[in-house]
Amino acid sequence: MMKLSHQGLALIKEFEGFRGEAYIPVPGDVPTIGYGFTRGVKMGDRMTRAQADMRLTLEVTPYEAAVSAGCMETPNQHEFDAMTSLCYNIGQAGFARSTVLKAHNRGDKQAAARAFGLWNKSGGKVYAGLTRRRAKEAALYLTPVPDDVSDPAHGAMPFTPQQVDPESRMTQSPINRAGVVAGGTAAVATVAETARTVADVKYSVASLGDWLVPILLVLVVALCGYIIWTRLRQRSEGWA
Repeated sequence: MMKLSHQGLALIKEFEGFRGEAYIPVPGDVPTIGYGFTRGVKMGDRMTRAQADMRLTLEVTPYEAAVSAGCMETPNQHEFDAMTSLCYNIGQAGFARSTVLKAHNRGDKQAAARAFGLWNKSGGKVYAGLTRRRAKEAALYLTPVPDDVSDPAHGAMPFTPQQVDPESRMTQSPINRAGVVAGGTAAVATVAETARTVADVKYSVASLGDWLVPILLVLVVALCGYIIWTRLRQRSEGWA
């Protein structure tokens, strides 16, 4: 099983931020202490930085295992560090179903890097801290690995939510909404243009007869199907 490097641990520490007393990162979140520790934490708990450093080396173990188990395509150290930082923040179940992991396993590194950005919301709200963290994880994921960085070493960005929303659904995608509007507009334009042409050229109605409406409906359905297919392909490539 791969282990986090010193750089990977430093990334988690940077964005989790050290807190010596239990707190609630954002309204509706869970009690958190140290470097984003939540298990068994209750308000009023205290912890030193040394205790937090020691606990972090233990806390990351199941997330290292989840990333190692999920990767069918063996990651390099930077890719592993970036995905483990993501997993630590979004949870093992979230990582297992993430587009990041799916794209990594099919060897599409650019799509995997883009897909980090899909995990930047908590409670339906986009958080700047999550957006910055995802961007830095994505950048680390794409950073080439020198020969001397593979040795693992287990040794601030406070107010980063510990409960991160799942990837936005296709229906919530701004690109998808724009596509639906565009498709609907195109369909209306097609019907309007056809109707205008039919009105101008009377013999067209006679020649098409009862087939005119079914033909238009087929064209609209085909257009909508194309839009859906395009969005599914874009999501698999990590686009929002």
